Amino acid sequence: MTTSPSQRIPRIVASLALLVMPLTFLAAQVDFLRRYKFGIAPERYWLPQLLRIWLPGLGLTLVLGTLAFLLHRRSRRV
Repeated sequence: MTTSPSQRIPRIVASLALLVMPLTFLAAQVDFLRRYKFGIAPERYWLPQLLRIWLPGLGLTLVLGTLAFLLHRRSRRV
């Protein structure tokens, strides 16, 4: 079964959205291992991790997911 480019693009964008989510989690875990030292206050690594990894990663996931949904809806109307 061949798919047209108008059907392929939403699938690619949705796949990217699904790939960004676990990569964000992996980046947060690596960052945690790099930053964490025994005895430091959690605020020293939670806030930078939240602002530099979680918010951009989950924001990108949300944007890509919304874009994939809108492209899918648009291709069904045509």
